[in-house]
Amino acid sequence: MREVTFFWRADRLSAVGIDSVLDIAQRIEFLSYIKRVPKDIRCLFKIHFRQGKTVGDLDTIDSLDVLEVVQTSENPDEGCLVICRVVHPLPILNARTNGTYAVAGSKLNEEGLTYILQGSSIKLRLLSGVLRLMAKPDRTSARTLKLTPQNHESVLTEKQLKLAKFAYDRGYYDIPKRIKITELAEQLGLARATISEHLTKIEGILMDDMFSSMTDVRLTPEQARIIVETMEADMDQTESYQTESFVGLINRIKENIHDEDSNEYHEPELDANEPPEEILKRIQDDIS
Repeated sequence: MREVTFFWRADRLSAVGIDSVLDIAQRIEFLSYIKRVPKDIRCLFKIHFRQGKTVGDLDTIDSLDVLEVVQTSENPDEGCLVICRVVHPLPILNARTNGTYAVAGSKLNEEGLTYILQGSSIKLRLLSGVLRLMAKPDRTSARTLKLTPQNHESVLTEKQLKLAKFAYDRGYYDIPKRIKITELAEQLGLARATISEHLTKIEGILMDDMFSSMTDVRLTPEQARIIVETMEADMDQTESYQTESFVGLINRIKENIHDEDSNEYHEPELDANEPPEEILKRIQDDIS
């Protein structure tokens, strides 16, 4: 289980389609889901309204549909508890993955939007790729959640764990190393190349698990096309999604996909009859 935090500065919230919310609310905190299916996402929010603003002013926000005011307070610092239906492509896609969830701590304030998701690495990478096409976050951070300390679940197999611990206990990962890979191989009775290959694979798995959700994830054109088609189908089938901001966000994603495809570097085809020296020179010119 991984947790990833995405952050957008306040001056970039228009790219996410929620900049107008801050005209009404000084701060909004996500508390929990009330209902969560792709076409009906209801959330409990604590909303701190700006002076002179009320729940009724949220009717002007396309991405929020007020369903119920649970609690109000005369003290502005305490905020109001409000249940809203969320109408935004990203939370809808998040619900469709059926494996990633927004968690408490997600908030919108005058600094910007903090969006915290938990779930599997592969599904978080998918959402990260969509976010980059919609509006690349200003900051992204990730951490591993240890929710089952008794089981010690690992991304490594049992054999990989044993090998990694064997190497660790004997000082292979110390600085400087206390043992060479040749000596490890001799102690295990295996070929040096075999041990080297397995340790390299283990290191790659651990690095991917640690940092995969934080990288600049790029979707393939086919993946991006399928996601956009899914969003458009949801919009066509659900009247409440047919808003200017929803359409605008989808169009922005499509434009960014087109721009990326146009800017994609395509290697020049090589002519087999062209002298090797000329081919080499052309390649060197391209990368210089």
